[in-house]
Amino acid sequence: MEHVVFGTAGHIDHGKTTLVKALTGTDCDRLPEEQDRGITIDLGFAQVASDDMQLHFVDVPGHERLVHTMIAGASGIDLALLVVAADEGIMPQTREHLEVIRLMGVPGGAVALTKIDTVDDDLAELAAEEIKEYLETTPFADAPVVPVSAVSGEGLDELRDVLIKQARSARPRQMDDRPFREAVDRVFSLTGAGTVVTGTSLWGRLEVGSEVLIMPNGISSRVRRLHVHGQERRTVEAGERVAMNLVGLGRDEIERGHQVMSVGDWQPTRIVTLRLELLASAPHPLGEGDELELHAFADRVPARIDRLSRSVLSPGETAAAQLKLSEPMQLFPGDRVVLRRPAPVNTFAGGVVLDTQLRRWRRRDSAGLEALPSSRRGAWPDLLGWWIDQAGLEGVTAHRLAVRLGVLDTAVEGAIGRLLEGGTVLALSTSPATFVASARVDRLTEAAAEELKRRFKDVEVSAGVPTRDFSAALLPTRARDLTSVYLEELRQRGVLELSEGRVVPPGSEGHMSALGEELARRVEALYREAGFDAPGPHEAATALESRPATVEGICAFLVQRGRLVRLEGKFLIHRSVLDEVARKVRNLEHESFSVGEFKERFGLTRKLAIPVLEWLDSERVTVRMGNQRKILRRS
Repeated sequence: MEHVVFGTAGHIDHGKTTLVKALTGTDCDRLPEEQDRGITIDLGFAQVASDDMQLHFVDVPGHERLVHTMIAGASGIDLALLVVAADEGIMPQTREHLEVIRLMGVPGGAVALTKIDTVDDDLAELAAEEIKEYLETTPFADAPVVPVSAVSGEGLDELRDVLIKQARSARPRQMDDRPFREAVDRVFSLTGAGTVVTGTSLWGRLEVGSEVLIMPNGISSRVRRLHVHGQERRTVEAGERVAMNLVGLGRDEIERGHQVMSVGDWQPTRIVTLRLELLASAPHPLGEGDELELHAFADRVPARIDRLSRSVLSPGETAAAQLKLSEPMQLFPGDRVVLRRPAPVNTFAGGVVLDTQLRRWRRRDSAGLEALPSSRRGAWPDLLGWWIDQAGLEGVTAHRLAVRLGVLDTAVEGAIGRLLEGGTVLALSTSPATFVASARVDRLTEAAAEELKRRFKDVEVSAGVPTRDFSAALLPTRARDLTSVYLEELRQRGVLELSEGRVVPPGSEGHMSALGEELARRVEALYREAGFDAPGPHEAATALESRPATVEGICAFLVQRGRLVRLEGKFLIHRSVLDEVARKVRNLEHESFSVGEFKERFGLTRKLAIPVLEWLDSERVTVRMGNQRKILRRS
């Protein structure tokens, strides 16, 4: 069954509640004070079914002091039922309610010309013409105006037919690619049941037993029971008026304005980036620093204009802006908000949320806010591509993109696929994949080539640059966890080679000039011939009549390549010398020996014998057992 939510709108005492009762049989004025005073104070709810269509009605108060309640009711409706009394016509709250409906993105609905039983035909016709003329520049420009009388019943059947026809052409709710989301507009407790919340389900589906989060506080709960207009249900979906009984949740832990959502990594925000429209009827221009009240769904919080893409926004103009909220709210791109001034109270602006995780823009760059992509579904590739680029080399996963957009992970696969096909985005080989802008990696490639060139300029020989040092020069701190991934990407692009934790020029295992290669051969020959009487690098430099720094670099290179071994961090011995000692030890007839016996057999000082023995231990030639070394025979 399809579900469409109509919200009433109109001036106080124009008969909204009476009309809904006549259409549905439900009196939305449930509070004693509402019935005593004959005016609507809080939101009321009713529904009527017709074949495969279920119409839900949210009845709102019409008093000027209760516009915030009207906004709470209007957020989440599909269409509006504008109610205008024939004996009064368009009134101040009619105008303000119309502005709210437009700002909330409601595409229109139907107009009920009520109380026609109190006026003659000519006056009713005149009132209808006045309404049509006024609505020409509103979403109700093509809305049918249906004369009705809730007292006599005249026109009710015609109005009901009009509402059903409009409901059938209403935009479908977002279901399959969205989590469940309900804006809470009522909270109460029932004996034996606990906490109950009601609201209009905005997205997705929900089943009894599901785990949910209460946002923006992130409190966990579980759904015990679900009701839609008094009927118990196992499953509910977007577009319905849902009451849910929540397990383990205190009455003081949830309030009007909170949202019930499927479990996810949803992130509340205190900085909202939006496309802001200042109404033509606004009494003053808008500028940075202006205080206001932001209404979103059933919530409202004080806020301030923190950034504006132009210096001053005049009535009737639009601009991108960032608002700083006094309290966190749960918002997503595409959400509609209404802005009101705290004093004097009036509705003066509204907007569409563009982003809720964008950093605070620098004031000198505020004009750049105008370039933010739209969150319309057709523009998702542009929006996600922009977000990926903004993430820099840190990149972002599909899951984080989906969370930011307020959709299930599978919903962004198509948009990301188009970005990958177009070559504007790369998928790094992480699990899950990390997406990064291709242009960012191209610039990294250029920077890496320059850094490699700089590092090895005028260097005759080098074992390479430690990967940590090399990445620190190229990657921002937040991207350092991806060091190995980026180095492999650069290797595949032919920029560098990786050798034993070091970065070296492409096509080599190290860096060495022609002169360096000749000197390296001489250094290695010197150490091979010297055996255990090998000199230090400075002594070797003197013997070879070379610069100490160059010989030091060559020694480090030879150690890195395993041709020299550095014992205890100071003794340099050629590997072949140590391998010969290992061979002779393995050929000894006895099973173990002492340090003294080892010194005497190989003619070593104790200062050198101990490091050599420790090397033999590390090579699994011997194993220390007290004061003896046991020989490990090869099987």
